[in-house]
Amino acid sequence: MAVTTIPHRIRPGTSADIGVATDLYIQSFAKEALLDFMFPGRHTDPAPMKTWVTRRFLLRYWTPGYILTMLDDAKGRPVAFTWWHRPDESLSFRERWLSLHAWVAPIMRAVLKLHFYLSPIPRVDPHRLGIYDRVFSTIEPDILNSPRRRSAWYLSSLGVSPDVQGKGFGSLILRDGLEAADRA
Repeated sequence: MAVTTIPHRIRPGTSADIGVATDLYIQSFAKEALLDFMFPGRHTDPAPMKTWVTRRFLLRYWTPGYILTMLDDAKGRPVAFTWWHRPDESLSFRERWLSLHAWVAPIMRAVLKLHFYLSPIPRVDPHRLGIYDRVFSTIEPDILNSPRRRSAWYLSSLGVSPDVQGKGFGSLILRDGLEAADRA
């Protein structure tokens, strides 16, 4: 069996990639029924959903343990992303206490949460939005029910541009994350 290589570059995501990751997420989950329930008008008015996803991704970016990874195609365009969540105990002393990110992150999360509180997303039903958190907070204890599972990495999100779906980019970025988890 011949192995075909796909020209690409996998790199750590930065805060500048949040907007691109948001767009890729929205494109990747265009037919997701849960998102249709949460944002019934998202196909005619995408702004509320885009704001919600951007806010979630900003909070993840500034939360220790979340890792944003981007995959760029041969032309340097981001075409896929992943968010991995590492367990807290896997953070090194430097990551937890000495890095600039460790000191800035709590301030950024507080500022973001205050901004989100003072600027609610218009034209959304808060009860519908809350279903996402209610569902995951209900099932998470059942999934993370052992020390082994609580100490494992998990894939929080993966999105691939519809333009390149089925061409192996999703497999590449998933494999990269699994290899990083194995090395941890």
